Amino acid sequence: MFENCPSGQGSPINTDLQRGLEGAWVPIAATVAGQDLRVGELRVKYLVLDAGGYSIIDRSNHVVDSGEYLLNDAASPQTLDIVGRDGPNAGRTMLAIYELQGDRLTVCYDLDGTARPIDMQPQDDQLLLSITYARALTLLS
Repeated sequence: MFENCPSGQGSPINTDLQRGLEGAWVPIAATVAGQDLRVGELRVKYLVLDAGGYSIIDRSNHVVDSGEYLLNDAASPQTLDIVGRDGPNAGRTMLAIYELQGDRLTVCYDLDGTARPIDMQPQDDQLLLSITYARALTLLS
């Protein structure tokens, strides 16, 4: 079932799953089409998830992208819809999958935005971006 749906459909916003995802996340690994990317070259310094909203903070500590996220924990793999409101993804919905293991969060989505990945493995017909984050111990000051 979709959690934290802005339309009011779905489960209540304060779920254990959502609370487990909330906070600041720092990218520690990334791949595109199965090829490793240098984390230092990513625009993302922090991914902040809070009460169904997301913000991407760049290396200059500016919010460069924000919107809402929707979870479906009943799906396998678990799904994440990233709905852009401000920034380069405004008006766009990215269909992603994710894995949360302790203080590690991996999010994988199709850069072309045409379909949700079926798993975290590279696909010949999709340009998949996968970013693994570690939970940040402190937020920005």
